[in-house]
Amino acid sequence: MLVLARPSISPYLAKTLFELDEPAVLAEEMPVPMRPALRLEPAQTLLDRPKLAYQSLILTSSENALAFLQHAIPHDDRVLKARLFKDKVAFRRALTKLYPEFTFVESTIGDVGDLDPARLRFPLVLKPAAGISSIGVRRVERAADWAAAVAFLRDDLGRYAANHEAIVVDAHKVIVEEWIPGTELAVDCYFDSAAEPVILNVMEHMFRDAEDTSDLVYYTRRSLVRRHYAQIHEFLVRLGDLFDLKRFPMHVELRLTPHGQLVPIEVNPLRFAGQGTTELAEYAYAINVYKHFLRETRPDWDAILAGPDDSVYSFLCVDVPTAQFRAPGLRIHDRALFKSFGEVLEYRMLDEEETSTFAVIFLRADDLDENRRILAMDPAAFVKVTPPA
Repeated sequence: MLVLARPSISPYLAKTLFELDEPAVLAEEMPVPMRPALRLEPAQTLLDRPKLAYQSLILTSSENALAFLQHAIPHDDRVLKARLFKDKVAFRRALTKLYPEFTFVESTIGDVGDLDPARLRFPLVLKPAAGISSIGVRRVERAADWAAAVAFLRDDLGRYAANHEAIVVDAHKVIVEEWIPGTELAVDCYFDSAAEPVILNVMEHMFRDAEDTSDLVYYTRRSLVRRHYAQIHEFLVRLGDLFDLKRFPMHVELRLTPHGQLVPIEVNPLRFAGQGTTELAEYAYAINVYKHFLRETRPDWDAILAGPDDSVYSFLCVDVPTAQFRAPGLRIHDRALFKSFGEVLEYRMLDEEETSTFAVIFLRADDLDENRRILAMDPAAFVKVTPPA
């Protein structure tokens, strides 16, 4: 069962629902591609018959559906675990069994500015206790940057938190945690009914520099999956054992440290990568992640990774700059942005009134050079604000 919620439903997901004849529940009224051809049920259906959800596999299109599930089936084990994963403080406490030396501090949006930076270990990360799309996330290099980071957190939450339910973006509780150096990996996966982890895709999240916390560029390629698959699978086994995970889809963000240790940044429960990022697996490996989870099957990674093609398949998530979000007279120059790329597999425009992301773009390239160029790109160059007269 899919539970659909804002900000948007991708055409690919709608097509998958149609091909599988899979039912979906609308957690809220919203536009859905191919709507007349789909088996859509209103939210009230699940509220009236919660047993449907308890007996079904559950996958959401967006974390905005978590608040609805918390209301509809609050005692479902998967919903209880989703609440734990979304609370980064509770998650870090639970992880002390695996990472006893990891340091973090819990605070609130009102009190975090009163923390004495002289007593904190830098570099560190300041972020909401529950979050999405890097809202409010700031890497703080030194004590002198602390006040500016707190101001950024408060301003960013003030702009974006209202777009999400409290379980998705916490505008009150914050966490200060040690900075994890290394390569950031993003993994779409699920745990089957036998508690076995099934990896559906492995991506690397690229950054412009150490200060960058944006979600602009993710990519995958066969050599990347070959290099990390075994270690990621081993980590997921340990995670599944710790939290007793079954029939549970997730998007996991990890850091591979310079010492070769995999450390989780966060677990995004009951969903795969946001804004359509998960569909990168289709372009790269002909893997439909939704289908594999809903039919409880697994990709044949041995056959996939035996292929000689090592093309780079990338996903871009292009946002309106914070200062211009929802500004009157906002215009996006999509044509100019489209022309700035090499081999475009798909250019998908989004409603910038629904989300700060105005376009998601799938690309193919022979190497990582284009991604490095894109990271240096200024999205503001493709955004113009002409205030109404």
